[in-house]
Amino acid sequence: MAHDTKSLVVEPRLLTGTANSRRLRSTGKVPATLYGLNQDPVSVALAGDDITPVVVSGHKIVDIEVEGTTSIAMIREVQWDTFLTHILHVDLQRVDSDTRVDIELVIVIRGEVNEGVLEIVERSIMVNCPVFLVPDSPVVRVGSLKIDDTVTIADLDFPDKVSVELPDDTVILRVNEVQDIEIEAEDVSSALEPEVIGRESEDEDEDAE
Repeated sequence: MAHDTKSLVVEPRLLTGTANSRRLRSTGKVPATLYGLNQDPVSVALAGDDITPVVVSGHKIVDIEVEGTTSIAMIREVQWDTFLTHILHVDLQRVDSDTRVDIELVIVIRGEVNEGVLEIVERSIMVNCPVFLVPDSPVVRVGSLKIDDTVTIADLDFPDKVSVELPDDTVILRVNEVQDIEIEAEDVSSALEPEVIGRESEDEDEDAE
């Protein structure tokens, strides 16, 4: 479970706009917006070397220090460049220790089925949880599954304070039997018969005689 919290030091960003954001990124920093808890939004800048590993690791909750004042924030949105190598902008939402948040978790599938075909029905799920109890992505191991086996929400393990949006009997994945597809050969013999030009007209002449 993701109980640990990363700390980030940010600095106020007085100049905004596309040109200034581009100039800021050229120095290795990432523009960001800090908002929430009935406070005015603040434009800030983070060190790219600090925020990137936090985002990549999957952490959602961070401690944000701005000019000596620390607040708890949730990473709400991350904008990447076209090649997904550099972060362009981050939205940070202030939260308190009593806040519950909605988080989308990607379902991680490990292994391969030994028989049949694996059908993935749900690739991610939404959960509601305390801000300091954001669970890791659920891992489903499929190596032991057999044909007609299913995995449902009820098969996933979450702490008591974490609730899942979907019903317990919602199927996440199932193993189906391989279907043999028979291709029926089309009768094309008539299409291959050469057309005899003039046969019909000759028959008509004989009938006339």
